[in-house]
Amino acid sequence: MPDIKLSLPERALLLILMAENGELSNADIRERYAPGLELTGKNRKRLVDEKFIECRKGPRNAFYFSLADEGWSWCRQELSQAAPKNPGSAGHALYAVLGGLERYLTRTGHSLAQVFGDVPASTEPPAATSGLPAATSGLPVPPADEIEQAVRRAYRKLAEPAGSWIGLADLREQLGDIPRRDVDGVLRLMTRMQGVQIEEETNQKSLEPRDRAAAVRIGGRDQHVLAIAP
Repeated sequence: MPDIKLSLPERALLLILMAENGELSNADIRERYAPGLELTGKNRKRLVDEKFIECRKGPRNAFYFSLADEGWSWCRQELSQAAPKNPGSAGHALYAVLGGLERYLTRTGHSLAQVFGDVPASTEPPAATSGLPAATSGLPVPPADEIEQAVRRAYRKLAEPAGSWIGLADLREQLGDIPRRDVDGVLRLMTRMQGVQIEEETNQKSLEPRDRAAAVRIGGRDQHVLAIAP
């Protein structure tokens, strides 16, 4: 995702749409939150053009906004970010809560869709329900930077030519006994790194059961393929 510089009200509105997980009109935003968060003119067009929000006209030509896929992805990545400049005391508190939510999602392997949406959270550990071999119990989990290097080594081994797309199912087979939830957490962090792309397979019909089982949930959607620039 490109590094889009958003204003504090734009950030706040995207997080509100995430929490609401539904449509809000400007009247809803004004009455429930604050008039300064309403989307009009250039701000509305910008967020629509960047595919952060979806916008439709409803009764009396009122605009209704909901979070689009890129918006969900932005929100997921925003959980691990520092508070923006001059957010006020409430803003600092908000980003402290978002950081806690990030740690929870990374630890459990759950997605934003399971927290705010209608996707049920599994009652079993992710590794046991993934369709992939579970990690060997009792082995120490390597730190995140070592997992990242293992991912990069596995990628270099699989990608021909360098920089091409590989399936996460093939990647996971190269990572041995590293617990799935730890790999998923590192993959989510790597999406913020320059040259790393993790995306959904555009040709869904080409996906095999192993591909679907190996997907990592980012931005409320399953992502199946990885590319790292050489």
